[in-house]
Amino acid sequence: MPSYCPFCGTQAPDDARFCMKCGRERPVAPAAPPQPAAPPPPSGAPGVEPPAVPAYMTRPAAPPPGYAPVPAGPSPAGIFFGRVMRGDWAGSLKAAVWPTGLIIGLAVALAIPDYGQGDDVVVGWSDRLRIALAMLLQAFGGGFEVRAVVPGGGGGYGGASPYGDTYGDFDPGGQSQTTLSLIPLTVTVLWIGALILGAGGVRRQGGGLDAAVRISVVATAAVLVLGLYAQPEIESYSLHSSPVLAALGALALALVTTCAVLQRDVAAAWLAQRPGAQSFVRAAGTAVRALGAVLLLCGLIGYLTYATLDDVNGTALLMALPLLPNIALMVLSVSWGGSVEYDARGQADIIGSGMDHGSFGLGELSDAANDWALVGALAAGLVCALIVGLLAGRRSADRREQVTAGGLFLLGFLALTAMSGLSAEFSGNVADIGGSGTLDVSPSVADALLFGLLWVGGAVLVAPYLARMTGGGGPGGGSPAYPAPPSPYGPPNPGPHIPGPYTPAPGPYTPAPGQNPAPGPYAPGPGPAPHTPPARSTAAEAGVPEAAAPAAEPPTSTLHAPYAPAPDPAPAQPPAPRRRRAVLVWGATLTAALVLGGGATAGTLALMDRHDDDPGTSENGKGKGSDRATAAQDRTSEAPSEEAPSTEASATTDPAELVFPDGYSVIADTAGFSFALPDNWERQGEKNHQVTYAAAPGDTALLKVGVIADAPYTSYENFKALEKTAAANQRNYQQIQLSANTFQGRPGARWEYTYEDKSGQTVHAIDQSYIAEDGTEYAVYVTERDVDWVAAREVFDTALSTWMLNDVD
Repeated sequence: MPSYCPFCGTQAPDDARFCMKCGRERPVAPAAPPQPAAPPPPSGAPGVEPPAVPAYMTRPAAPPPGYAPVPAGPSPAGIFFGRVMRGDWAGSLKAAVWPTGLIIGLAVALAIPDYGQGDDVVVGWSDRLRIALAMLLQAFGGGFEVRAVVPGGGGGYGGASPYGDTYGDFDPGGQSQTTLSLIPLTVTVLWIGALILGAGGVRRQGGGLDAAVRISVVATAAVLVLGLYAQPEIESYSLHSSPVLAALGALALALVTTCAVLQRDVAAAWLAQRPGAQSFVRAAGTAVRALGAVLLLCGLIGYLTYATLDDVNGTALLMALPLLPNIALMVLSVSWGGSVEYDARGQADIIGSGMDHGSFGLGELSDAANDWALVGALAAGLVCALIVGLLAGRRSADRREQVTAGGLFLLGFLALTAMSGLSAEFSGNVADIGGSGTLDVSPSVADALLFGLLWVGGAVLVAPYLARMTGGGGPGGGSPAYPAPPSPYGPPNPGPHIPGPYTPAPGPYTPAPGQNPAPGPYAPGPGPAPHTPPARSTAAEAGVPEAAAPAAEPPTSTLHAPYAPAPDPAPAQPPAPRRRRAVLVWGATLTAALVLGGGATAGTLALMDRHDDDPGTSENGKGKGSDRATAAQDRTSEAPSEEAPSTEASATTDPAELVFPDGYSVIADTAGFSFALPDNWERQGEKNHQVTYAAAPGDTALLKVGVIADAPYTSYENFKALEKTAAANQRNYQQIQLSANTFQGRPGARWEYTYEDKSGQTVHAIDQSYIAEDGTEYAVYVTERDVDWVAAREVFDTALSTWMLNDVD
C-alpha cells in the first residue's frame, strides 16, 4: 500500500527515509504484527497466483488526518520583482536625480530670456519654463501642440481654398492648432549620459538588474511628472506635451541604458565564451565611437556656420544648442553629397502660400556662398570618412569586423537621419501664426543611403592601410591589422642570443642555462610531439666546420629535438624606403578616397540635379524639386482619368470664333488669360495669386483664377495635399471627384467637393487646374451654395470651354 509524507502529502516508497519533495525525514511506521503463515498447498496441487490489478483501478490512500499541503513557492518573476520592491530605493532615487536635474536645468536656462517681449510680458517665467519643458520632453517622444481654448478661435483661417485665401463667407471654422514635431537629439544624448553616471554609482555598490528596474521606474516617473506640469494655458491657448508618450520613451531608454551599465561584467563574461558575439559587440562599439566623433565635428562646423549669419542673435544660438546633432546630420548629409529637403503646403505666415518643394545640397551651397564653401564641404566629408576608416582599422581584429563596424555605422547614420527632421502643421491662427498648411524640413534618407554607401564603403576599403600607417590595428594595438597565427614551435626562448655556428654534442641536446644556442627564431617547445628537422648527412651540409662535426647523429630525445642551425639574419635595412613606401601608400589612399567619394558624389549629382538645363526651373534654387514635379506630371498624365469637358481652345484662337451662351462675353485679364463670363460679373480684385470675379462684392457665387509661376509640383499632387487640410478643417467634407486629367493637351487635375459653412448651408466647389508649357499653373475655381449650383456649374463649364492664354499687359 503506498505511503504519503505527513508534511507535504507526496506519495513515496515505503522504504524511503526522506521525502523526495520537501526533504523532511519521515517518521518510521510501526512494524505490523506478524501474520500466521498460510498453510502450504496440498502436494501435487498447482500454485494459483492472484490476478494483477490494473494501475488505473488503484487509488491512492487518503492522506493522514491533520494533513495540510505546503503551498507552492513563488515563481522566478515573483522573486525578482520582490527583490525590486525590497531593494534600495534611496540609492535608485539618487541615481535618477542626475537625468532629472539635467532636464530641469536645461529648461531653466531656456526660460531665462524673454524672447523679445519687452516691457509688455505676456508669457511669464513660469509659463516659459513649462513651454521649455514641453520642448525638451520631445527628446523622448513627447508632443508639442498648441490649441485654441475656444473651438474655432483665432479666426481668419478656418478654411482655406487651394490657393491660400479663405472661402469668402463660407468659413467652415474648426479647431485652431499648431503642432510641432522635432526631436532635440542633444537632450537625448545628455540624458543618457547623466543616466550612465547615476547608474555607475549604483554599480560600484554591487547593484544588479533589480537596481536597473528601480532606477528606470524613478526616472520615468520624473519624466511623467514633468510632462504633466508642462501643459500651461496662456490666455486663450493651451499647450499639450503628450506626457504618457514621453514617459514610455524614457522608460525604454532607461531600461536599456541601466541594464547595459549594471550588467557589464556579466555581459563581458558571457561574451568571452562566444567569439562571434564578442566581435559583433566590439564592432558596434567602434561604430558608436565613429558616429559620435563624426557628429561632433559636423555639429561644430554647422554651429559655427550658423553663428556667422547676419540675423542670428544670442537667443537663436541658445535655441540651437539642443539641436546640435540634428544640425550635424544635415551637415554630414550635404558634405557627402546628399540634400536637405523642404516641403511647404497650404498657407501660413511663416511659409507663404501655395506649395513649395525643393532641396538644398552641394549645388545650392555653391550658389548661396561660393566655390570655397563647396570645397570645404567636400573636405569635411572626406575627413569624416577617414575618421570612420581609421577607427574601424585600429579597433577591429579582422576584415569581417571592419565591414561589420562600417555597416553598423551606416545603419546608425540612417536611423538618426530619419529622426532629425522638423515637421509642423498649422490650422487657424495660434499665437500670431496664422494659416493652414504643413511644413517639413529633413535630410533625405534616400540620399543618405546612396552616398553613405559610397563614403563608408571607401572608408572600410582603406581601413587596414590607415591602421598600419598609424601603428595600430587589432585589439592589441600592434602594427599588423590582423593577429599573427600561432607558431607550431611554441614561444621563443627569451635567453640571450649567441651568434655563430652551433655544434650539437652526441646524445640528447641540453642547452646551457640562460643560453639560446639557436641563431634563428627557432626554439623547442615541450610537448608529446616535438619538431624534428631532417637529418644532415655531412658536416658541410650542416653548415659547421668539418673538424667539429660529430661522428654520428645524436639520438632524438622525447624532451628536446636536435637543432639545425639557421643562417645568420641579414643586416637590418635602413628605414627610409619603408617611410617612402608609407608616404606613397598614404597619398594613394587619400587620392583614392577623394576620387571614390568626391567623384561618385559629383557624378551622382550631375545625374540627379539638371536644373540648369530644364526650362521650368526658377532662379531661386528649386531645380531638384522641379525635376521631381516634372516626373510626377508625366506619371499623372498617363493615369486613367476623367477628361475635362472643355474644347481645345488655344492662344491663337480668335475670340469671335468662340461659342458660349447668351448673356456671356469674353474678358481679357492682365494676368495673361481670357475667358467668357456672364455680362454682369466683374473683376473684384487680386489677392494671394488669385483673381476673383463675382456679380457683386460679397456675392455667394465666385469664380477665382489662380496663377502660380514655376509651380514645383503637379496639379494632382497639389490637390491631394490640400484635400488633407480641407478634410481636417471643414465640416462634413465630402469628396465628389479628385482625379488627374489632361486640359488643353497639358497635365492637369479636377477636384470637386462639398462642405458645410458656419450657418449649416452646404457649399459646392469645383476646381480645374493644369500646368502650362512655361511651368505656370492656372486653376479655375468656382464655388456656390449647393441649392444654386446649376447656374454656377454653367459659369464653370463656359469658362473652361473659352479659356485662352494671351499676352495682354
